[in-house]
Amino acid sequence: MAGNILVVDDDIALAQTVAEILRRAGHTAVLAHTAEDGVRIALNDRPDLALLDVMVPNMGGWEACRRIREHSDMPIIFLTAMGQVNDVVRGLQIGADDYIVKPFNQSELLARVMAHLRRTQSSSPPQDKLYFGNGALVIDLTAHTVEVDGRTVELTPREFQLLTVLVHHAGRVIPTAELVKRAWGLKDRDAIDNIKPYIHYLRKKLEADPASPYWILTVRGVGYRFTPN
Repeated sequence: MAGNILVVDDDIALAQTVAEILRRAGHTAVLAHTAEDGVRIALNDRPDLALLDVMVPNMGGWEACRRIREHSDMPIIFLTAMGQVNDVVRGLQIGADDYIVKPFNQSELLARVMAHLRRTQSSSPPQDKLYFGNGALVIDLTAHTVEVDGRTVELTPREFQLLTVLVHHAGRVIPTAELVKRAWGLKDRDAIDNIKPYIHYLRKKLEADPASPYWILTVRGVGYRFTPN
């Protein structure tokens, strides 16, 4: 499964090395050495995945990630020397799908790239009904209904909007601010702070044990993830 990979890094030699690693694995690679060029290529050329350094001129990798994520769901992997826990958390919070710290292992880099390409390229066309857990959870996106173990549960419109965003990104951590924006179109602090009660309501209606959830997991300090299996 080959992909067209965008590599954004101001270290020209390293970017070329990464590109060569990708090409040897059967991928194509396009290089950008500033954040602005990376965002432009990402939004205009629509590569399959972006490898993004944090410390790139002029706007920096954090802002580049935000701008790409505003317009695209392409996988974004930070590939950077900034390896503190708070750096990783920040990267995931602003919309990255993964975070690899330099110096990196080539095999691990390729494995993670392939995992994200597989997730996006093998996605089936949109369906009216989604089935999870061998039918234990059924979500009808057209009728806005949900069944748990054959029993219909009633969701409010806001709860259903949250659930829809989570299931459409099943397996991926959705940062809280992004979840609120995608589900409700809101960016204000109050909406972000008040999402917890709605997650709590969803768990009470969907989970066998809301105190130990299976479907909707909290990733502390980042956001939420829906378990698709």
